[in-house]
Amino acid sequence: MLGYYPVRVLPSKTAILPVNPTFLPQSEDEREMCTRTVYCTNIDKKISQVEVKNFFESICGEVTRLRLLGDHVHSTRIAFVEFAM
Repeated sequence: MLGYYPVRVLPSKTAILPVNPTFLPQSEDEREMCTRTVYCTNIDKKISQVEVKNFFESICGEVTRLRLLGDHVHSTRIAFVEFAM
Protein backbone atom coordinates (compact mmCIF):
# COMPACT_ATOMS: atom_id res chain seq x y z
CA MET A 1 0.00 0.00 0.00
CA LEU A 2 1.20 3.47 -0.88
CA GLY A 3 -1.43 5.99 0.17
CA TYR A 4 -4.96 4.62 -0.09
CA TYR A 5 -4.38 2.28 -3.03
CA PRO A 6 -2.46 -0.99 -3.43
CA VAL A 7 0.41 -0.33 -5.85
CA ARG A 8 0.74 -2.78 -8.73
CA VAL A 9 4.32 -3.38 -9.96
CA LEU A 10 5.19 -4.97 -13.32
CA PRO A 11 8.33 -5.33 -15.44
CA SER A 12 8.71 -2.37 -17.77
CA LYS A 13 8.91 -2.86 -21.52
CA THR A 14 10.65 0.49 -22.00
CA ALA A 15 13.36 2.45 -20.24
CA ILE A 16 12.55 5.85 -18.76
CA LEU A 17 15.15 7.78 -20.77
CA PRO A 18 15.97 7.78 -23.56
CA VAL A 19 12.71 6.51 -24.98
CA ASN A 20 13.16 5.18 -28.46
CA PRO A 21 10.54 6.46 -30.94
CA THR A 22 9.34 2.89 -31.47
CA PHE A 23 8.88 2.52 -27.67
CA LEU A 24 10.90 -0.70 -27.56
CA PRO A 25 14.59 -0.90 -26.63
CA GLN A 26 16.84 -0.83 -29.68
CA SER A 27 20.34 -0.87 -28.21
CA GLU A 28 22.01 -3.05 -25.60
CA ASP A 29 22.14 -0.03 -23.27
CA GLU A 30 18.39 0.49 -23.58
CA ARG A 31 17.73 -3.22 -22.97
CA GLU A 32 19.91 -3.12 -19.87
CA MET A 33 18.04 -0.06 -18.55
CA CYS A 34 14.75 -1.92 -19.05
CA THR A 35 15.94 -4.80 -16.88
CA ARG A 36 16.33 -2.32 -13.99
CA THR A 37 13.00 -0.52 -14.58
CA VAL A 38 9.56 -1.35 -13.21
CA TYR A 39 6.17 -0.01 -14.24
CA CYS A 40 3.84 0.85 -11.35
CA THR A 41 0.13 1.56 -11.49
CA ASN A 42 -2.59 2.59 -9.05
CA ILE A 43 -0.53 5.27 -7.29
CA ASP A 44 -2.59 7.61 -5.11
CA LYS A 45 -2.62 11.18 -6.50
CA LYS A 46 -1.81 12.51 -3.02
CA ILE A 47 1.55 10.70 -3.01
CA SER A 48 4.54 12.81 -4.08
CA GLN A 49 7.46 11.75 -6.26
CA VAL A 50 9.72 11.85 -3.18
CA GLU A 51 7.36 9.51 -1.30
CA VAL A 52 7.34 7.04 -4.21
CA LYS A 53 11.14 7.11 -4.36
CA ASN A 54 11.49 6.64 -0.59
CA PHE A 55 8.97 3.77 -0.65
CA PHE A 56 10.90 1.83 -3.30
CA GLU A 57 14.33 2.62 -1.87
CA SER A 58 13.27 1.33 1.55
CA ILE A 59 12.24 -2.01 0.03
CA CYS A 60 14.22 -2.53 -3.18
CA GLY A 61 17.40 -0.43 -3.15
CA GLU A 62 18.71 2.74 -4.77
CA VAL A 63 16.43 4.44 -7.30
CA THR A 64 18.40 6.17 -10.06
CA ARG A 65 15.47 7.58 -12.02
CA LEU A 66 11.75 7.99 -11.38
CA ARG A 67 9.01 9.32 -13.62
CA LEU A 68 5.59 9.89 -12.07
CA LEU A 69 2.76 10.51 -14.55
CA GLY A 70 -0.91 11.37 -14.23
CA ASP A 71 -3.67 13.71 -15.28
CA HIS A 72 -6.87 15.22 -13.95
CA VAL A 73 -9.05 12.57 -15.65
CA HIS A 74 -7.74 9.44 -13.90
CA SER A 75 -8.09 8.84 -10.15
CA THR A 76 -4.60 7.34 -9.80
CA ARG A 77 -1.18 7.80 -11.42
CA ILE A 78 1.54 5.60 -12.89
CA ALA A 79 5.30 5.59 -12.39
CA PHE A 80 8.39 4.20 -14.05
CA VAL A 81 11.08 3.43 -11.48
CA GLU A 82 14.67 2.65 -12.53
CA PHE A 83 16.97 1.06 -9.98
CA ALA A 84 20.76 1.17 -9.77
CA MET A 85 20.83 -2.63 -9.72
